[in-house]
Amino acid sequence: MVATTAVTAALILVAGCGGNDKKSDSGSENNGGQSTTSATPSAPTAPTFDPPKAFSVAAAYPVPDYEGREMYDETKVGMVGQAALFVNYRGLTGHDVVDPNKLWQIKSTEAETTTVSGVTDPMAVKVDGKDVAVVAYAQSDKGNGTQKPKDLVLVQWIDVMSGQKLAEVSTPMSAVTSSALHISNAQYDPETGQVAVGVASGGATATVYADPGTKKGTELPNILPGAVHNGVVAGAKPESKQNANDSGVVLVDGASGKVTKQIPLKQGEVRPLAGGAKHGFFYSTLYSSATMDQVASLYSVDLSTGAVVKSAPGLKDRDSGGYECTWDQASSVVCREKAPTGPQEIFGFDDETGKKAWGYTSESGGRVVPNVTAAFHGVVYVQTEKQPVLLDAKTGEDLPSSNPSPGETPSGSPTSGGSPSDSDSPSGGASESPGTSAGGNDMSLYNGTQVSPDAVSPYGGVFGQLPKGSGYGSTDIQLVSIVMKPTA
Repeated sequence: MVATTAVTAALILVAGCGGNDKKSDSGSENNGGQSTTSATPSAPTAPTFDPPKAFSVAAAYPVPDYEGREMYDETKVGMVGQAALFVNYRGLTGHDVVDPNKLWQIKSTEAETTTVSGVTDPMAVKVDGKDVAVVAYAQSDKGNGTQKPKDLVLVQWIDVMSGQKLAEVSTPMSAVTSSALHISNAQYDPETGQVAVGVASGGATATVYADPGTKKGTELPNILPGAVHNGVVAGAKPESKQNANDSGVVLVDGASGKVTKQIPLKQGEVRPLAGGAKHGFFYSTLYSSATMDQVASLYSVDLSTGAVVKSAPGLKDRDSGGYECTWDQASSVVCREKAPTGPQEIFGFDDETGKKAWGYTSESGGRVVPNVTAAFHGVVYVQTEKQPVLLDAKTGEDLPSSNPSPGETPSGSPTSGGSPSDSDSPSGGASESPGTSAGGNDMSLYNGTQVSPDAVSPYGGVFGQLPKGSGYGSTDIQLVSIVMKPTA
């Protein structure tokens, strides 16, 4: 990788402050190393729509490349509250979409002996009523002083208004230990902030359950998470041995690691898809000697009772390659097949019932199967070859979209337009720079093509765009984060 050219930008680290600009009462730090603060005039206002159904591009932020970046370290973007986020192995960066001058950054590690080998997408949760971004990193600590090397999973909860860590949990791994430790998947509970992070290496798997309330983590060996809610983890358990056909699902108390229910699906392989508030969703395969093919099935498991609902995908396993799913943080989970070529499929689950609610394939005729980019509060954001489209998460039907012309007043009323409320400075470490400054807004980097957002909140959406070579130079930018404001 080439060395990064310094990006000329003003970096404002909002350490120890809330969503509105605040100043220290005394101008000096307290014993905890944080500033005491008092309220000042309100921050700029911005309309919000829940969920947003139309957007206009508002900002373009460069994500600098850096020397020594690993091949698999691809920047991921996210949207939590009024913060547009991007994360990579070096850490998490947040841009305030209401006040573009606000920028904060949190390192993934302070120790030079610790390396990062995986990171989750930013997850949006609430902690004590605050909009909080959660990220988890797979790390390898090479040892410090007399300490032995160890693999671990680090989870951070960051208040997006202040850019401060509310909590941090580091969980050493014993069931999965390897320099090639990577993150398989992650599930989250937006109401409690609890997360379940799946890690894998060399055929071994485990889940790390972490809770911001207790600030503790638990390693759950030999499962991958399908859902987490109110401390309960639903996990996919592999076969006891090859061709045993005894893989299934377990319900686990996350804090203690105790298995409370075993659900033997009697499959050859069970893979987690996504979790809602009431169900975990899974994809399974079982070899059929009669057809000499893998028979695929879809399962949902009730997190309270362990009740199972079985349904069938529209494609064969060899055509779909499995599925990738997204929860809308309300009552729907939408899935798209993984295979890059061949037939395509899209379908949705109802989290209330656990049943498959709708779906179609490219072989059905009549409709194009789009790429799913995000889902939020009843709306699925998808991209066709020609344009971004909105779908009803409950039915899969197209929704009208009304992107207004320049200068046109957007239709509909915002759900809230007031400035964010003041709050006390949260506990935890202050914002930190990961060593590579993120640039300020530079619309010359935007290529002019608005696409479906990769992440959405009531304050807007964000998507990643490859650099086009202008402005700072394509060799020095890994990605351009395009922020969109909601207009309807």
